[in-house]
Amino acid sequence: MIFYWFIQNFLVWPLASVILRFFYTIEIRGRENLAGVKPPLIVVSNHKTLLDGFIMVVSFPWLSPVLPGRYMTEEIDFRARALRILSKLKLLRLFYFLTGGFPSKRGQGIENAIKIPAKILKNGGTVLMFPEGFLIRGDELGYFYHGTSALALASKAPILPVFIKVSSKKFTITFGKFFSLEAASMEEGTEILKKNIQDLQ
Repeated sequence: MIFYWFIQNFLVWPLASVILRFFYTIEIRGRENLAGVKPPLIVVSNHKTLLDGFIMVVSFPWLSPVLPGRYMTEEIDFRARALRILSKLKLLRLFYFLTGGFPSKRGQGIENAIKIPAKILKNGGTVLMFPEGFLIRGDELGYFYHGTSALALASKAPILPVFIKVSSKKFTITFGKFFSLEAASMEEGTEILKKNIQDLQ
């Protein structure tokens, strides 16, 4: 945890902030909803670009108690050309390691998929989750998988909903109010998560 705290706050956050703000305009809405937010925490967002994880990190204040943020990685189905290139160059695992990525264990069942993030939350960390699983280019939200709901129900960690909007060279990040997920099933929980993000559009 100390390793990722140092890397994200003194390498990833400053570097990503400078690079992203050079190429893009980043508008952050709902900053007032960050008051009192601290780990363990599940940050749940829609998924628009490969930059979403970095956008999320730099949207929090520098040295925020929410950081470092850990996220699930793709290691099998590389739809994005950049990930395929990094994989061929044998740099993908190093990139994931330095930025806080952990294996998604896609195809191994929900119980296996949530073991690592549940442990991170138990140790007082923050997990970034993108329930759509893949990049959704359109304006509408895509299908939400049940892993995030299962993680929230198992860990009892509070959830911070976020909506990412991309238009031309502008990212608009909207933070909602954090809440605890109360649902009778994963399916119901997933619908609640999706509605909370949809309401931020």
